[in-house]
Amino acid sequence: MRILIVDDHPVMRGGIRACLHDLDASIAFVEAADLEEALRAAKAQPADLVLFDLTLPGVSSIEALSAFRASLDPCPPVVVFSATDDRGTVTAALDAGAMGFIPKTSTPAILQSALRLVLANGIYVPPTVLRRRDGAPGPAPAPAQPGLRRLSELGLTPRQQQVCALMVKGRPVKQIARDLDISAATVKAHLQPILRALGVMNRTEAIVALHRLGFSIAD
Repeated sequence: MRILIVDDHPVMRGGIRACLHDLDASIAFVEAADLEEALRAAKAQPADLVLFDLTLPGVSSIEALSAFRASLDPCPPVVVFSATDDRGTVTAALDAGAMGFIPKTSTPAILQSALRLVLANGIYVPPTVLRRRDGAPGPAPAPAQPGLRRLSELGLTPRQQQVCALMVKGRPVKQIARDLDISAATVKAHLQPILRALGVMNRTEAIVALHRLGFSIAD
């Protein structure tokens, strides 16, 4: 397995390598200190997973993530590992296609378990993001239902099912619009019945709920 670590601090990159030593004995680590270096490394030899710091020199946080993903086709799963972990930043990163967001305050055990989840085609979201802004627990994501294996069983239209299928693959709204040849406004309109069907409040909760229902990026 090949993991690309994108962080401008050598000590942090070394710490990540140490934390992930037990994740898989076959891991080959590749390091990059900025966006340009990360793109060169990813294009030279595809990675199985990318750990991406949002604070990179010369480019704003979410723009760096979006530019990285847009430059690779296919793009490997990207997990953000950042010291900036407020709700807005986490949501923006997931909306930009990140398959997980791990705060740098996380323990090594959380880092390892989160990456195992992503490598199993899941999405890791910090528990705090699923709480309401007042700190109280938000609505619980839809519980797992083993019998629910197809998007059509959610009672959605064929177009809404297409939006769901792309959303669970980590596609941001603009890319979903391009893939389906519709406007971003139309994608957002389709999101409303999807949220209602899943019993959630936002796109981040929807992605988590879809994974808990058994849908993965391979569906």
